[in-house]
Amino acid sequence: MDPLSLLQLPRASRPPMPLAAAAAPLVSARLSVSGGARSVRRRRRRRAAGLSVFAVATETPRTEEQQPSPSGEERFDWLDQWYPLAPVCDLDPRAPHGKTVLGLSVVAWYDRGAGEWRVFDDACPHRLAPLSEGRIDDRGRLQCVYHGWCFDGAGACKFIPQAPALGPPVHTSSRACVASYPCVVQNNILWFYPRADPEHSDVLQRKRPPLIPEIDDPDFVTVYGIRDLPYGYDILVENLMDPAHVPYAHKGIMRGIRKKEDPGRVDYDKEGGGPVKMKIEQANIEGFVSPQERGYFQFVAP
Repeated sequence: MDPLSLLQLPRASRPPMPLAAAAAPLVSARLSVSGGARSVRRRRRRRAAGLSVFAVATETPRTEEQQPSPSGEERFDWLDQWYPLAPVCDLDPRAPHGKTVLGLSVVAWYDRGAGEWRVFDDACPHRLAPLSEGRIDDRGRLQCVYHGWCFDGAGACKFIPQAPALGPPVHTSSRACVASYPCVVQNNILWFYPRADPEHSDVLQRKRPPLIPEIDDPDFVTVYGIRDLPYGYDILVENLMDPAHVPYAHKGIMRGIRKKEDPGRVDYDKEGGGPVKMKIEQANIEGFVSPQERGYFQFVAP
């Protein structure tokens, strides 16, 4: 997943964080943190065999009732979450954009007829060509680059150039549709929900992406940044939650780091490292809030 970092200046006082008390439904262990690598390898083999991303994402039935893990801990449902794709300022509405999230290949494109962004499975149902390599046609439809099939904002096929005009309306077949994921623009960021099943089409009524009110506050300055990093999500999150490494791993880059107060200490180094005081005010399976020396740290899983 493309890491999306948000740098906000100045800092505000800590707002309340609504963390859900109950865990989301259980999903297959292949999507858990411990099974992530195995899951990616299996997806790659299935894609090579010709299955679409939508088929892979929906092949494992969900358990309606929460089941305890072997350790007795709550299980996190990785598919019952909203994921950021990109700031809308980085998306050209004249072209489709391919993204990969949780091993799912998706395409974001602007439906100018409805005035909304859409997120589809990045695979044409015809020959599985990536729709992100296609274009927006003169009628505002997403056109596949391989054979020119065209899709509307709901994922329905509206035109197959090779089909005779007086022949059967083959473009209306459900097999000619492309999977469409729920998506929404919030905080000037395009978010998507990685389940395309019809029962999740109204997921916004039940659950919205995490809201960062400072982004929409004109008194704040927000800087968006996206970087491709050659390692996994788990390593990135562990690194971002480890402030003790900053004076050393980023020596000479991070300015204004003060020496940590540590009563009884007589040996200080010039980097300014020391004990890091941290207090967790609120925490559960959905994330945590920690007050900091300047402002607060809020983590919303995933």
